Amino acid sequence: MNLVKIIILVLILVFSSFKILYAENHDTTEDNAENSLGMELETEEDVPLNDPFAGNAGSSTTVDLNNTTDETETRAILYDYKLVGTISGNFESFISLVDAGGNVVTLALFEELSEGLRLVDISSKDAVFQKPDGKYLTINFKNQIVERDDYAKK
Repeated sequence: MNLVKIIILVLILVFSSFKILYAENHDTTEDNAENSLGMELETEEDVPLNDPFAGNAGSSTTVDLNNTTDETETRAILYDYKLVGTISGNFESFISLVDAGGNVVTLALFEELSEGLRLVDISSKDAVFQKPDGKYLTINFKNQIVERDDYAKK
């Protein structure tokens, strides 16, 4: 039994010493620009301050002309979102909408997405919004928006 303990102890010491003997030496000085094989190390390049893939997004300006009517404004607001989820329960119902920036908006039944655009019905396939003029907008999971004069609950 003592022989087995001695063999295990020797094996542990041998394997632990391998880790110490073959550990790689990392020199952090910059004047030594060669690794242990004699090859030159690559130095990092400076990163530009602006993103070359962003295009003109950083220098663009937005202009608000206020020439749009309320009807196209409410319709355009709903076009900015995509329906990603519906949750219907006995007491509460919710939908989740996501915009192009990835921001998620969760609305309960009868809450407003924008002023005058109120969520009035939720089904497993679509969500129905009521506009201030009494017309209805239906959005489904394929991001198809349909405007109707009246809405009959399914």
